[in-house]
Amino acid sequence: MNSPYMGKFRVSQQYKGDAHDGLDLVGIDSKEIHSTVNGEVVFAGWENSADHSQGFGQYVKIRQNGTNDYYYFGHLSEIKVKKGNAVKITDVIGIEGSTGRSAGSHCHYCVRKGGVKGQHRNISDISGIPNAPGTYDDGYLAKQQTAQSHSTKKVTLVIDGVTYKGTLTEV
Repeated sequence: MNSPYMGKFRVSQQYKGDAHDGLDLVGIDSKEIHSTVNGEVVFAGWENSADHSQGFGQYVKIRQNGTNDYYYFGHLSEIKVKKGNAVKITDVIGIEGSTGRSAGSHCHYCVRKGGVKGQHRNISDISGIPNAPGTYDDGYLAKQQTAQSHSTKKVTLVIDGVTYKGTLTEV
C-alpha cells in the first residue's frame, strides 16, 4: 500500500469515478501528507486564490517522473513545497486540512492522466488503498521501527592467529 500517510489513516469517502475522482483520507497517527511518487511539483497553492471556498482549496499537484500522471493532494491546511521542487516518495508536502469545498479535515487523493479533470484513474487500484470506508495502516512506520531496531557493525575477530571479518547484527 502506498498512502500519503505514514501510519494509520481512515478512508472517509471512496473513489466513484466521475462522481468522486479520488479517495478522501483522514490521518490518525499524523496529519502530515507525504508524496507517494517521485516527481516534480507542478502546482502548490490555492485552486482559486480569489475564493478560498472552492474546489481543492490549497493543494499540491505532482507530475510523476517518466509518466503523464499527475497526483493531487487537496484540502491542505499548509503546503510545505513549492512549484518546481523535486520530491521523492515519503517527502512531506503538506498538512491535512479542510480548505476549499470540504466538510471536514481530510486529504483528497487522486491521479489524473495529463492533469486533466475528467481523466481520472482509479487511485485505489494504483495505490493499493482499499476502496472501502475503514481504518488502515500503510505499514510504513512498522517497517521503519523494525529497521531501526536492528543495527549492524563490521567486526574483526582474531582467534588463534586467524582473522575473521564479518557483520554483527544487534537486535
